[in-house]
Amino acid sequence: MISEQPKIVDELLRSPNPCCLTTLKRGGDPYSVVVWCDRDGERVTVNAAEGVWLAHLRRDPRLSLVVVDTANILRHVAIQGRVAEISPDADYAHIDALSEIYEGRPYAYSAPEFVPRFRVEIEPERIRTLDLAPPP
Repeated sequence: MISEQPKIVDELLRSPNPCCLTTLKRGGDPYSVVVWCDRDGERVTVNAAEGVWLAHLRRDPRLSLVVVDTANILRHVAIQGRVAEISPDADYAHIDALSEIYEGRPYAYSAPEFVPRFRVEIEPERIRTLDLAPPP
């Protein structure tokens, strides 16, 4: 757990900024995807359907996240951590909450009765930030 985080961490994680999540393939090569993310206390949450990167995390919980401010790419947060928990998002409560942040509406791309989704909780182990103002 990381405490005493700079303000930018909460700001970027709770706003609709792109989040690049990198997992490790079986041979150790990185595998990256862009996802929606949010904070839940000290943890970061993302949501997944069954697929390649979720399978990677079930096998090896190590990951990294980079969240970039869409208004200024010189403001970003990089997190190294581990999956703390993967739980069913049976009623889509978590993906709907993320969709409200990113799209201003409930999740519209699948339904719980057809596509199971999972809430992934990430325990940060290391957080780095960059918060530079644009040049005048």
